[in-house]
Amino acid sequence: MKKSDVIQLKSKKTTANVICLLIFLMGFLTIVYFVASSAPEWQVSNFDTSLRDAILGLRCGFLSAILIPITYSANWETITFLCIITLFFKRTRMKYGIPLSIAAICATLVQTYIKQLVQRPRPDAASFLIEQGGYSFPSAHSSTSLVFYFLMAYLIWRYMKNRKMAQTISVACCCLPLLIGFSRIYLGVHYPTDVLGGWLLGGILLIVFLMVYEKWFKVVYLVN
Repeated sequence: MKKSDVIQLKSKKTTANVICLLIFLMGFLTIVYFVASSAPEWQVSNFDTSLRDAILGLRCGFLSAILIPITYSANWETITFLCIITLFFKRTRMKYGIPLSIAAICATLVQTYIKQLVQRPRPDAASFLIEQGGYSFPSAHSSTSLVFYFLMAYLIWRYMKNRKMAQTISVACCCLPLLIGFSRIYLGVHYPTDVLGGWLLGGILLIVFLMVYEKWFKVVYLVN
């Protein structure tokens, strides 16, 4: 491939990333406005109420047994454990451990700051199927899991030599944040807009991190 073609391809990729970033940012700001506009009385919108009631109506022992472990896959303990494992082994440290750890820390810091800024109370605790404290918006499980598991899918797709296994694991990693977000509503600890806001915030952070990763980390990995 000619140098001019490479430059053109990189330019198109950057443009696509910026467009996606702006779309996610506009969506997130819209959700923030939607949530913050009801802050004085903390009235819950018909959208949140209707969709939440519909999801809560799906509750059964079988689904609960599946979704509770799924939601725990985005707990800080699980994320921390996966980061430690990938950092511990030399062969996974540079390619997986460091980027995953940095992304997880950044996502946690950003969503924690926004939670404190918005301070949206959680739904009525009477509907909780698990214990959960703190503020409701955005869903930290939704945002952090999207950043962490989508990044893991990207890294596995990029570096795993067994292509069939890489494809299978990557698809599973991409599906997991969607199930985690659904589980947060199902378990009663979040409103739908919390989860939607979490996904949009996660998308923003993921795109930013990937743009930085492509620019700075690539040099390190080529050396190693």
